[in-house]
Amino acid sequence: MRRISNECISGHGNDGKKKFDHARTFSNAAYVLNRGVPDAPHNMQMDLVFPQSVCAALALELYFKTLYLLEKGVDFKNNKGKSSHDFHSLFGSLDKKTRDMVSFTFDKLIRQQDLSYVKNFENASSCSIPRDLVGNLLAWKDVFVKLRYIHDYSLKGLHTFFFPEIENSVLVPIFLMRPEWRAKTSTVWKKV
Repeated sequence: MRRISNECISGHGNDGKKKFDHARTFSNAAYVLNRGVPDAPHNMQMDLVFPQSVCAALALELYFKTLYLLEKGVDFKNNKGKSSHDFHSLFGSLDKKTRDMVSFTFDKLIRQQDLSYVKNFENASSCSIPRDLVGNLLAWKDVFVKLRYIHDYSLKGLHTFFFPEIENSVLVPIFLMRPEWRAKTSTVWKKV
């Protein structure tokens, strides 16, 4: 297995472009895996859902880290000075104007769709799915660890709804800061 140095994948020296490109690869993988779920035999569907959700969570984490780097000029560190997968905390550390823009876009995207599939899931699972960005970021923040180490965690209360809406919402301020990166996105992204 070939080793890739941190220098090759970090956001330093390139204004976050490599982080952004890496987020796109995980996003594309999540969409490809998600497309395979309905066609897979029933006993294999969960085999696709878990890696799809991990890829989606990694994409979101890297998008938020890219946004933080573009906004602050440094990589995100948690309150202990360490790298973190907690993009909910990362979101909270962005400028208020940026948080408001991402939240507004998310709310707009949610209002534009039929959420009957979410209500059906809630009725079948007795689980409540938040319809706001912050509630969803709280739900998503543990997905990477809990699904990666599924054998050690309970999945109770864990959900991965609204990935496209969160992704599209965080892309808005990124593209405002770096419009030339828009060409690098897949056809899944839609202008909001």
